[in-house]
Amino acid sequence: MAPLMNPDVLIIADDVTGALDSAVAFSVRGMRVVVALSPDDLGAAMALGADAVAVATNSREGGAKSARAAMAKVRRSSAGFRGVLFKKVDSRLKGHIAAEIDGMSLPASTQLLACPAIPCLGRHVMGGAVCGAGVTTPIVVTPKIGRPAQVPDVSSQVDIDAALPEDLSEMLFVGAVGLAEAPAKRLVPRHKPRSVLLPRAPALLAIGSRDPVTLAQVAALDILPKVPAPNGAVPETQLTETTLVQMTAGDVKVNGRLAGEAFAAGIARALSRSEMPTLFGCGGETAAAILRKLDVGLLEISGELLPGVPFSRSLDGPRTIDIITKSGGFGPPDTLVKLVELLTNATGSERVDQD
Repeated sequence: MAPLMNPDVLIIADDVTGALDSAVAFSVRGMRVVVALSPDDLGAAMALGADAVAVATNSREGGAKSARAAMAKVRRSSAGFRGVLFKKVDSRLKGHIAAEIDGMSLPASTQLLACPAIPCLGRHVMGGAVCGAGVTTPIVVTPKIGRPAQVPDVSSQVDIDAALPEDLSEMLFVGAVGLAEAPAKRLVPRHKPRSVLLPRAPALLAIGSRDPVTLAQVAALDILPKVPAPNGAVPETQLTETTLVQMTAGDVKVNGRLAGEAFAAGIARALSRSEMPTLFGCGGETAAAILRKLDVGLLEISGELLPGVPFSRSLDGPRTIDIITKSGGFGPPDTLVKLVELLTNATGSERVDQD
């Protein structure tokens, strides 16, 4: 194994889109950010000399025991890390957060700052509980993370910025995208807007999420060929133009995990048989499963095409692939329309300005 080259920031997320969504806050400020798509890829990522490294443990859907095991792998591959440590969590605190933090085996003296708020989406923290947009009943934070923590009241990004300690390396940060932005601004307080290389066209849009937010975005997109994949079965199709393939319900109900695996295998096969340079994966597990099938374990973030839509390029695998991702429950109804507009006639040499 190559020697660890200590980055300034280590981000640990329980799925791929979470790792990318939080890491892009550092990329847009000019830091070089590498993402490991599994704990097994983290050692290679740490050896690349990036300013920030993120890793997806892929433990959101499994059990608490497997979440602890994944975190133990992360701990071994990052032994000796001394920098800003960020545990990215779902803003509604889904998953096995307490088990993952327990698996980090932190010193008993480690303090935690927990802030799952995303003020720009209207999701806040008040009185120690998550509330606001998409939250019917307030979710108390500390029971979900399994240990005492500072949980500041947050209704704006300014509140998050003010909650940071003077020394960022003195505690574990536990939060969503809003919290990631605060240490990024502290580490790079002054940066010039930079241009980001656009992905190459055409693209394959793989829609594995069944979230109502994503379904509304697909419904709004009427300028692309749409190919249904019942129960994840991707039909044989020749990819010559930007195309959307969507996992749909079949005539017979099947196990969701098996359907997802079939969908990932079908999308990977379609990409492998074509020269399609760009993949859009919607849904954390969808993107991760497809990239595993393509033997991709490392990504470098190029920037953010739209809010909540990071753009990366693969660093390993048989060929370089442009990767665009989005969480299933994120974005306004015109997100995919705007994304396709960006992709139209994109060559991979065009750039878009980004703050």
